[in-house]
Amino acid sequence: QPPTYAFDLNVSVAAGMPIRALASPSHAIRTAWGPGRREARVQLDPSEALGGNRDFVLRYRLADADLASGMLLYDGGDERFFLMTVQPPPRPPADMVPPREYVFIVDVSGSMSGFPLDTAKALMRDLVAGLRPTDQFDVVLFAGASSVYSDVSVPAARDRIADALAWIDRQGAGGGTELLPALQTAFDLPQPRAGVARTFVVITDGYIAEEPEVFDTIRRRAGDANVFAFGIGDGVNRHLIEGIARAGRGEPFVVDYPGSATAAAARFRDYVAAPVLTDIEIAFDGFDAYDVEPIAPPDVFAQRPLVVFGKWRGTPRGTIRVTGVSGRGRFVDTLDVGQFTPDPRNRALALLWARDRIARLSDYATGDAHRDEVLALGLRYNLLTKYTSFVAVHHVVRAAQAAVPVDQPLPLPAGVSDTAIGVGSEPPLAPLLAALALAAAFVAARRRREAP
Repeated sequence: QPPTYAFDLNVSVAAGMPIRALASPSHAIRTAWGPGRREARVQLDPSEALGGNRDFVLRYRLADADLASGMLLYDGGDERFFLMTVQPPPRPPADMVPPREYVFIVDVSGSMSGFPLDTAKALMRDLVAGLRPTDQFDVVLFAGASSVYSDVSVPAARDRIADALAWIDRQGAGGGTELLPALQTAFDLPQPRAGVARTFVVITDGYIAEEPEVFDTIRRRAGDANVFAFGIGDGVNRHLIEGIARAGRGEPFVVDYPGSATAAAARFRDYVAAPVLTDIEIAFDGFDAYDVEPIAPPDVFAQRPLVVFGKWRGTPRGTIRVTGVSGRGRFVDTLDVGQFTPDPRNRALALLWARDRIARLSDYATGDAHRDEVLALGLRYNLLTKYTSFVAVHHVVRAAQAAVPVDQPLPLPAGVSDTAIGVGSEPPLAPLLAALALAAAFVAARRRREAP
C-alpha cells in the first residue's frame, strides 16, 4: 500500500569552498546553488512525496584535480567558531604522493594465541606485500617486552619483505601485553628524511589496562606519525582500538573472524595508499585563534581531508598559512580569512568543536580526571557525555477516560515484500505475545510455590 503520509526534506550544504559535484542516488532532487557554488540548497522533487520508505542519500565532492581549501565562520556572540578544510583530490596523480614509511606494531602476547596471531600474520603479509619499492617499513613485536625487526626502517624490496615475514612467522604467542613501551620504541625509531609520510599500524586484541596512557602518548606524538589500529579477535577491546585511531588521527579496523583479514587489509590499503600532504604545519597571522583542534595536524590522505577547528576573537581578518610536503615538493597554501563571512547557519560548528574536545578529554582521563571540564562542556553545549544526560519532563493533565487503541498503518520499506510480515498467516506478534504470557504464568506459579 502507498504511504499515508507525505515526505519532505530540505538540506543546506555549506562547504567553505566550491562544491564540484552533488547528487542523490536515492531520490530525485532539485539543487539551487549559492555564489561561487560554495553553498547548495537541496529540495526533494515533488515526485518524491511518497519517498519516505527508504534512506535519503546525498553525495558531494569538493576538490577536483588538486588540493583545495576553504573556511566556515560562526559568530555566537560570546563565542565565535571557525572550521578550515584542506580537501585532497579524489584520485591524486602519482607525483603528488610523497614517499611512505610504515611501522607495524604487532601484539604477540598470550591472549593472541591461535586465531588472533594467525590472523595478524596473514594481515601483515597482505599489508607489507602491497608496499611500493620506494616505501620503507619496520616491525615492532610486543608482549611483556618489545623486539624490533630493524634499528632503522628498510626499503620495501622483495627480499626484505620476505625476510621480515619469515621473522614474524617464527614468533609464537606468550607473555603479557605491554603496548605502551612498544609505542614508545616505535616513536623513538630514527625519523625518515623530511617529506616522508609516516604511518604506524597497531595490531592487537587490546587486552591491556593502560588505555589513558596509550592515548596520551599517541596524542602528544601525533605530529610524528598517523596511527591506525587493527583489532583482532571476536572479543576486541574496541574502546582501545577506536581510541588509538582517534588519538592518532587514523581509522579503526576490526577483524573479528578469520575470513575478514584480507578484506580489512584491502580497505586499509585503499585508505592510506595516497598520502597527499605530510609534515603539515599551521600558522595564524592576524587571526586571533585559540582552543584549536587537533593539537597536531595529521597527514592529508586521498580519502581524508585535513579539518581544523577552534575559536576566534575580534574581527575575522588575517591569514591562515598551511605548509607541508607533497610528492611535488614543498606545499604552501594561504587562506585570507577576510574573504569569509560569519553565517548564523553555521551554528553546528560550536557543537563539532565541543564534541571533539569532549572525546579528547574522555579518552585519556584517568578516573574522574577532567571531570569538571567535560561536565562543563556537556552542560554548556547540551551534549551527552559520561557525566551528563538528556532528561525530558512532560506534565500533561487529561480527563480520566478509557484508552482507545488505534491501528496506524505504516508502509513497508522499499524493496521489502509482504512476506516480511507473514501475509496470509498469523502475524508474528501473536506468537511473541503468547510466549510472553506463558513466561509470566510460569513465573507466577513458581512464586506461589516458593511463598511461605
